[in-house]
Amino acid sequence: MTRWLSGQEVADWAESLVPGSVARVDPGCCVLKPEALVETMRALRTSPQSDLVYLTNLCGVDWWDHFEVVYHLQSFDLNHIATIKCEAWDHDKPSLPSLVPVFHGAWMQESEAYDLLGIRFDGHPNLQRIFLWEGYPGHPLRKDFVSMPGGLQPGLGEFAGINPRPEPPTKVVG
Repeated sequence: MTRWLSGQEVADWAESLVPGSVARVDPGCCVLKPEALVETMRALRTSPQSDLVYLTNLCGVDWWDHFEVVYHLQSFDLNHIATIKCEAWDHDKPSLPSLVPVFHGAWMQESEAYDLLGIRFDGHPNLQRIFLWEGYPGHPLRKDFVSMPGGLQPGLGEFAGINPRPEPPTKVVG
C-alpha cells in the first residue's frame, strides 16, 4: 500500500538536502520557498532517501490574496507520495520557477496552470495557452474572473460558430 508522507517528513528531507528551503510545514504538506524550489525538488528527486522521481500532479489554487501551486511527487521504488506546495504572493502577476528542468512532465501541467489561472512559470521553455486561444480575456479558474470587464460570458458567445443561447428543443407530439 502506498504511504502518504507527512509534511514534517518531507520538510526534514528538504532541509537536510537544501538548508533554508522550507517556508513552513503543515501536517499533510511541506511549503517550500520559491527561491529554493528548483534546487530542492531536484535534490528530493535524486536523493536515494526520498527518491521522489515522478511528478504525478501539479495544480494551482487561488486564495484571493495569493496563489499556491501544489505538487504531488511519488517514489515507485519506495512506494510513497509527498505533497509539496509553493506560494506566489503577487496576485496580479503570480509567478514561480518552472520545474520542467527537473520533471519533464511539468511542461503541460504548468501550461495548464498558466492558461486557467494565469500563473507564470519562469524558465518554462514554451509557456502558452493549451485549452483557450491566445487573446482570450483572462483566466477562467481565477476567483476574480467573473468580475472582469464584461463579466462572465456564459457559453463563450464570442467564440466563432457558437450560439450562446440555443433555442430549447420543441416538444414533438406524435
